[in-house]
Amino acid sequence: MIRKHLVSAGITALAAVICICTALMWLAGLASPLVLSSTAILIILGVITGSLIPTILITWLIIGLTTIGAAILLIGYVVIDNSQKILLLLTYPLVASLTALAKTIIGHWGWIDRDRNAIESYLSHYDPVVKLQTTYNAAKLYHKEAKFIANEKEANLRIHLATVHWVHSNQFKQFHDIEYKTVLRRISKVLKQLRFPSEQLYYIGNSTFLIISYALAEDTYIYKNRQTKQALEALEVENHNPQFKWGTLKVDQTNVSSYTELEHALRHLTRDMETDLVVEYLKGAEING
Repeated sequence: MIRKHLVSAGITALAAVICICTALMWLAGLASPLVLSSTAILIILGVITGSLIPTILITWLIIGLTTIGAAILLIGYVVIDNSQKILLLLTYPLVASLTALAKTIIGHWGWIDRDRNAIESYLSHYDPVVKLQTTYNAAKLYHKEAKFIANEKEANLRIHLATVHWVHSNQFKQFHDIEYKTVLRRISKVLKQLRFPSEQLYYIGNSTFLIISYALAEDTYIYKNRQTKQALEALEVENHNPQFKWGTLKVDQTNVSSYTELEHALRHLTRDMETDLVVEYLKGAEING
């Protein structure tokens, strides 16, 4: 709430500077050309000093210049009306003070940049739509797991990776952006409900989810994937069932050297998903035939 007030106050201060400068120039325009040009110079000086000079120095400049100006205009012999003298005396301190105030308030807007950086960092680690961690976190975890698999040979460690991609999601998103996010949340909900607590779920972008499973028995892993596929196939989107393609990879002592980083594993999973999609199309063609 305080930050919202700071933004409003800064905009108000800038508007006040513009309005005051406009009003001063209008009043000076009613006088002689000499007063008009003098007012314009004082406004420029006020904006420059208010923007660039520290507040404490501005205060002393206002006091000093106002005193000198008063001595020249009021005590000395200057042939202009008193109203014009007052206008000239007030122009510099008024503009400089308001500009300094606007600069101080806007200076506190630095939190906007800090918040933007924090948001970008947050989004690189966590997807707010599906409420899952992203590729960045998955890559860090996988790198650590791969090191243990490679180094702890006697432990016979292994992990299973699976990717689930919603086919034709990009076309759907172009026409139904809100519904697209709803479907992603439903997919995420199915995965969170059905996958084991020991498994790690990630959203790696482009309507693709990553599942990392630790040391599950082969039959258990196959059963859980089959159960998850059935639940996802039961989802309905705009009166039809979305299609999914899967990619799976088992990483152990025999192949960990080929998949030391997550990006290596994801390339294999991408190829596996394309194969899975072709197989599903062939199955569908056989059934329809």
